[in-house]
Amino acid sequence: MPGFERDGVTINYFTRGDPSTPPVLLLHAFASDGRMWSPVAEELSSAFFVVVPDLRGHGRSTAPEDPAAYHMEVLAADAAALLDHVGLDLCAVVGCGFGGMVALQFAVTWPGRLAGLVVSDTSPAAESDRYDEPFREADRGHLAAEEIVRTYGVAGLARREAAPIGDPFLADGLRNHYTTLDSNGYLGCAQARRRRPDLIPLLREKITCPVLLCSGATDPAAAGMRVISEELPSARVLTFKNTGHAVPVHRPGPFADAVLRFFRDIEQGNPTGGHRTV
Repeated sequence: MPGFERDGVTINYFTRGDPSTPPVLLLHAFASDGRMWSPVAEELSSAFFVVVPDLRGHGRSTAPEDPAAYHMEVLAADAAALLDHVGLDLCAVVGCGFGGMVALQFAVTWPGRLAGLVVSDTSPAAESDRYDEPFREADRGHLAAEEIVRTYGVAGLARREAAPIGDPFLADGLRNHYTTLDSNGYLGCAQARRRRPDLIPLLREKITCPVLLCSGATDPAAAGMRVISEELPSARVLTFKNTGHAVPVHRPGPFADAVLRFFRDIEQGNPTGGHRTV
């Protein structure tokens, strides 16, 4: 897995596809890593050069001990530096959850580098009076998990998350996943999520490229995506029925198909707006 260093932090990444095809950058969710995108990356690589990093604090990338090393602007700058490292200027960016937050920060900071933007299961600000109670309840769950990691480490969080799972195979899989996490990275990125800039006032002004917004119909945190769609009325909005949080994880095939269709429409000059359920 190749990597590069920025300000003493190593960012690891992998690529799929032909470097001569249009590039797309995939940014993973919180407490995950680039492998989250593997099924989607394989599908997209038929038409795109796919670049997939482990965000700082995740996977094989460095997890600094200093909390100051984790800010949303820093994570977005890591993404820009990765594009520079790979030799890419203009690029489509896809982000899910925490990666969607990084993608939005990238979009408002470097709008001229965006060929298109896809965000899923994310929100444009840590707090807004436009969020509903299910969103706030999900956020309280994040804070509770953060406190467990601060007190007992990621192993403590793994025990809590695995306890209600009746299937021993699934419980072991979840515990094994948490062994890949670093407490410094978890807490640092949780802080970045809590303290991120409010991007709501910037979305309409800064993001002028075609945008695809993807949400699960039963995602309790869908209010964040609704706010984004209200600020970007020309975006294409897809709601995935019978799907909760993290659409690319739970519906990788349909998600990849939607992204491919969206990018194909951009390339062919077709309309890229509209709302529908898939």
